[in-house]
Amino acid sequence: MIPAVNVRICGLVATCALAAVAAERPGQARRFPIPGHGSIVLEAPQAWRVASKPLENPPAISIQMRPESGEAFSIQVSSVFVDPAQDPDLTSASLKERMQKSADQALPRSVEKKATLVELRGKQAAGYYYSLTDKESTSAPGDYKYMTQGSVLTGRVLTVFTILQHESSGKEKDLALRMLADAAYSPGETNTPVQQDPTALRIDETDRAYRLSVPVSQLVLTIPKGGFKRATTQAGGATASPRYFYFTDDARKLQLSGWFESADGFTGVKKFWEQEMASWRKINAPEPRDVSFTKIGKWDAIVYDVPEASGSSTHVRAHRVQAGTWIDLHVSTVSGSRDSLASLLETLDVSEK
Repeated sequence: MIPAVNVRICGLVATCALAAVAAERPGQARRFPIPGHGSIVLEAPQAWRVASKPLENPPAISIQMRPESGEAFSIQVSSVFVDPAQDPDLTSASLKERMQKSADQALPRSVEKKATLVELRGKQAAGYYYSLTDKESTSAPGDYKYMTQGSVLTGRVLTVFTILQHESSGKEKDLALRMLADAAYSPGETNTPVQQDPTALRIDETDRAYRLSVPVSQLVLTIPKGGFKRATTQAGGATASPRYFYFTDDARKLQLSGWFESADGFTGVKKFWEQEMASWRKINAPEPRDVSFTKIGKWDAIVYDVPEASGSSTHVRAHRVQAGTWIDLHVSTVSGSRDSLASLLETLDVSEK
């Protein structure tokens, strides 16, 4: 059974704080391979639970860190190799500009009136971060009040990170920032064997389908390949989960994503949708239209439209609870109909091992 998890957000002072926790780092250097482009080396405290998932396109590694028990904090790290030909202007200066824009966009839902960037620098790494307080947080499980977000460059590897905490006094933030400042890039392939996390998603590809499973789960989700290709996102948050998957079909303008989670985390479709809408309102997302709750095969589904600049997109959020596992699925299109999404959902197969 998968462990339950809720998948739902000066310079001198910072330098001194990081130095103060340096002596408290009972960690060891761990290599996280970036497919085809060496590895990023991070030193995380040994007591933290660490899960990672390599991604092929673009070449990246998604890492999630949590406490040994409970959910006092959640740290999401995504390190991606940036091809110079695709982003030749990626520099420390441009990174600072991007981070300031990100901070300003988060201000409307924050207690703070101004977002201050703080430089983060190590032997190889250089970047910036900011910290904000969510003014609408209820401090409920999974609803973190304190957020620190930033990005660092280590050679041609861009690492984007989010640190979420229930308490501002926790030392985990300083430990994480020191870990990121000390990040090192090791070019070339590493021969270090990667230990598979039993709670991380596995995707096996055949000529006709993708088979998704988590070692500790009893379920296997089979997705007919068609035009679907594996994709990645740098959105952070819940998409940094080691059990998150994302596929796109450019020809049909389809996106299919979702998570494998513990059945204990599912409280019902109506309650799920209430929490989802609360999260949307926090970020001023467009209000969904024509929402309906229905059954599509064995999936409990929510069908809705979202207004877009050039029209609207159609979405299905579907849930399947079986054998102790909750599969949370999101399918969307900007060109198809509700019926086409329902037909797609019916082609997916869920079986037990």
